[in-house]
Amino acid sequence: MNKFHFSILFLLFYTIQTLSQNNELSSSPYSYYGLGLTNKLGAGKTNALGKAGIALSSNEGINLLNPASFAAIPLKNFFYDVGFRYQESYLTQAGETESRSSGNFSSIAIAFPLSEKSGMGVSLLPYTNVGYSIYGIETDIEGTERQFFSTIEGSGGLNDFKVNYGTSLSERLRLGIAGSVIFGKITEEEMNLVGTSAVVVNEINNYVGGRVGLGVQYDWKENFTTGLVINSPSELFGGQVQGISQVYEGQNLEASHDIDIKSFFLPLEIGMGIETGLGEKMTAFLDYKRNFWTATNQSDNLGEYVDQDLFGIGLEFSSGGRSLKYFDLIEFRGGIEYDTGNLEIGGERVENYAFNLGVGLPINRRTKSMLNLHYSYGKEGQLSTTLIQEKFHLFSINISLQDLWFIKPKYD
Repeated sequence: MNKFHFSILFLLFYTIQTLSQNNELSSSPYSYYGLGLTNKLGAGKTNALGKAGIALSSNEGINLLNPASFAAIPLKNFFYDVGFRYQESYLTQAGETESRSSGNFSSIAIAFPLSEKSGMGVSLLPYTNVGYSIYGIETDIEGTERQFFSTIEGSGGLNDFKVNYGTSLSERLRLGIAGSVIFGKITEEEMNLVGTSAVVVNEINNYVGGRVGLGVQYDWKENFTTGLVINSPSELFGGQVQGISQVYEGQNLEASHDIDIKSFFLPLEIGMGIETGLGEKMTAFLDYKRNFWTATNQSDNLGEYVDQDLFGIGLEFSSGGRSLKYFDLIEFRGGIEYDTGNLEIGGERVENYAFNLGVGLPINRRTKSMLNLHYSYGKEGQLSTTLIQEKFHLFSINISLQDLWFIKPKYD
């Protein structure tokens, strides 16, 4: 990779990282729990396939779901992928509905071959998203008949900087390894009102940790591939800067100090996937993943962590070939995803599902460069005495580019 590619990569990572720290990535009340909502969007086409793709190779674009896929990057190819997202949410509780919106980048990644049998890639994605506002919390003051009222607002999230490497042990078998650095900050402001007095607590929580992932892909035959991924358990170390200000009878008192906070533990994750052809133009994807949260032995203030099951089913239609008609080059995708949730609140699971549609619009007839458009409609939580139901419309755009190196043009 030459200095130009390194310069572009550094500029993109710096710009998007700056944006990610200054814009809300979520507007969901469920981002209040733990370290926020886990980001499910990735690179390329997998967003529209029900987030399935553990068995998908990276021979035509970047697949961040399995490091083994990077072994299939063709020689003299360089892949870029930049994604953006926008979400409209509708929250319902006690017969009242409120709308919220959020938007930001969803992924940035590059990938390139190291040899005929190996390749690697670098990516930066949001790992968790935080963005919530909780108003009008009433709490009794013990020993009195008085109450105080609280407002809590949170923003930020964690980022996942990952390096993937894949190699082919044979024409059918690919292995991969990934190393992640997970880092970021979550900011929370809590305002408590008692009569004419106010206490404001500002907390900036910083986390950092590492993680290792392993992946396998095996081509049983030309149109049938299976995949396996394992992500190790991990400990995220945290520190907090807390500022407290109090207004009482016109006087303002302020103080700040550093606090060591408990580590947050990420679970062992195991996922399996299948990719199979259904005729010459249709491809199906099926993924299953289990996250072993119970083994982390941790709980949230308002809920318990439980083992989580995730399912993804996707279909892609592509006429293939090198047709002269632009419409014949468009790829059509759809998928369904279901997540049992990793939190149990008041004996109820915060489960969610989503339906996905997408298209891949070719940008350049000579390459596999695509503009990947994706739309999801989904639901999280349910109407009950303890949970809020959130329905959302999610839009994402991934600009997936293929650059051909060292190819001499036929004509000057």
